[in-house]
Amino acid sequence: MNALKETKKKHLLAILKYLYLHNSSTMNELVENLQLSQPSIRNMVRILQEKQLIQEIGNDFSSGGRCPTRFALNEKNYLILCLYIQVDKVIYQVRSFSEIKKEDTLFYQEEEELKKIIRQLVDKNEVHCCQIAVEGIVYEDEYVTDHQNILKKHHWMKDIKKEIDLPIQLQNDVKMIHQGCYFTYQQDATYYLYINAVGIGSSYFYKDEPLYGNTGIMGEIGLISFKGNTINQRIRECQSQDEFNELLGLLVSMIFTMLDPTRLELSLDLKWNYEEKIIKNILNKIDKNCFKNLYFHKDISSMLFEGLAYRGIVYLLKERIERDEKI
Repeated sequence: MNALKETKKKHLLAILKYLYLHNSSTMNELVENLQLSQPSIRNMVRILQEKQLIQEIGNDFSSGGRCPTRFALNEKNYLILCLYIQVDKVIYQVRSFSEIKKEDTLFYQEEEELKKIIRQLVDKNEVHCCQIAVEGIVYEDEYVTDHQNILKKHHWMKDIKKEIDLPIQLQNDVKMIHQGCYFTYQQDATYYLYINAVGIGSSYFYKDEPLYGNTGIMGEIGLISFKGNTINQRIRECQSQDEFNELLGLLVSMIFTMLDPTRLELSLDLKWNYEEKIIKNILNKIDKNCFKNLYFHKDISSMLFEGLAYRGIVYLLKERIERDEKI
């Protein structure tokens, strides 16, 4: 009986996630895309309507017979505070499903000041969930940075959780950029590589989940040692465009040969350029199909916040299904 109930919860969550990813859907579209029977879909849609998690938003045109009803998520009670924490600033957005309600950048010096900013943002905006992205290796409620070639642990998230009675999740920034990519492209087995002046952020996605591994380091390719230093250090100490091309060529070659992703997403935010012809020549020596699966992105900010909003909304959807004993 418990196994049956858990399966039903998974199917209900799948319907809600599909509606969020596609804005709306008819029952026939849900049947076709979720590989569930029409009676099952009909029954679960009815349950979700009764719980006011979804609502009818109109009917599609029909050339004959009844017009198919279109369903969408009910936007009430889904206000997400999305925070991007960097070394000295907090970039934030308050988001609903469909729009950015508020956004700004705030500066801080010490972690005590950072905690105060987060508390004030939560109280002032009356949000239902908080998603926090950081530059570092995330493991549960802690994260580690190596920006000055020294590993430093950050514990302030534990204090925030004690002080705020609200669902709060700590996320790696690049995994959330990647999550935003998934929200847009919805392809499995993809990899994201982001390089800036302090090193490399990277992520591997399977289905709609970033993989963290046992200690949170899965996908963190910048920690690999190369010629006596980590690749992160070599990026920080890079002295020329040619040296950078060599490092980037090594990275993309490693990713394609070791992980064989369906897509490799790449973004840069540093003084060295993305020289497409050079990277193409390097990848063509491996397999000409590799370069076709490499996608370069300039704008990462919108994808990061899209990813944070997605994680927050899915978290709330899942929590509300789990909490309802009558489902």
